[in-house]
Amino acid sequence: MQYQTIIYQQESGIGKITLNRPEKLNAINDLMLEELDNLLREKETDIEVRVMVIEGAGRCFSVGQDLSGVDTAEVMPNRRGRRSAKELIGWGTRWNRRLEYIFNYLKPTIAQVHGHCLGLGCYNAMASDITIASEDAVFGDPSLRMGLLTGTPLWTWLIGVKKTKELLYLGRYIDAREAEQICLINRVVPRDRLEEEVDRYAQALSLSPGDGMVAAKESINAQMEARGVGSAWRFLTEMQALNWMQQRDIPPGEFDFWEAREKKGLKEALKERDAKVEEFFPKPFSP
Repeated sequence: MQYQTIIYQQESGIGKITLNRPEKLNAINDLMLEELDNLLREKETDIEVRVMVIEGAGRCFSVGQDLSGVDTAEVMPNRRGRRSAKELIGWGTRWNRRLEYIFNYLKPTIAQVHGHCLGLGCYNAMASDITIASEDAVFGDPSLRMGLLTGTPLWTWLIGVKKTKELLYLGRYIDAREAEQICLINRVVPRDRLEEEVDRYAQALSLSPGDGMVAAKESINAQMEARGVGSAWRFLTEMQALNWMQQRDIPPGEFDFWEAREKKGLKEALKERDAKVEEFFPKPFSP
């Protein structure tokens, strides 16, 4: 099957998905979301695929949701649209089920990360079983800088309450070494060894018994469910709906990303969104 925003390759039991909008730093729009949904569902039952790897083409893994407002009704709803609570909860449910689906995917998943891994890109890496990054990787979630909630509750379970608050309150970006130290990712390697290291992990995982792997994954994830991650995903859906309703009337004096985008364009709006915080916490690298 031909895809417009992703590339799929398969060899020796290993499937590899490449996010393929390099000119947009692999920003995820509605079409990419749809193509990922379809491909993942198709390959989950393919007995020839034992491990799934996801990577990004070009300069980075993914800068997250496409914020341009073009083909983005699902990844980033128009805040001016008068959606009902039912519609917003439906949207939030679809959003969270996608990430839960990757989290519970019936095959081991590996995120191969280089460059920027932000927002929805970061969520996908977090939902993967194993994340291996190159030394130039940058992780973070700038949602709160725009007055938005994070799109996943996994932060607290992976890195703890204190670090979650620090990163999300500030929308702070961290380099791969810090991400490894706080257990956001598994391993950091030099850029020129990234693909080799991911292949090593993928080949080793492909040798594990498939049924045993699924049982182990279900057991580990069930422990997280028992600690409340399933309830947190459900609660996040309701909070996302409330959050989007609040976006209709941003209080005077607060930064309005959507208005800045309309008046100055996306590039300048992003600069304005990040400038004040980055006076105190500079981004580790530039994309």
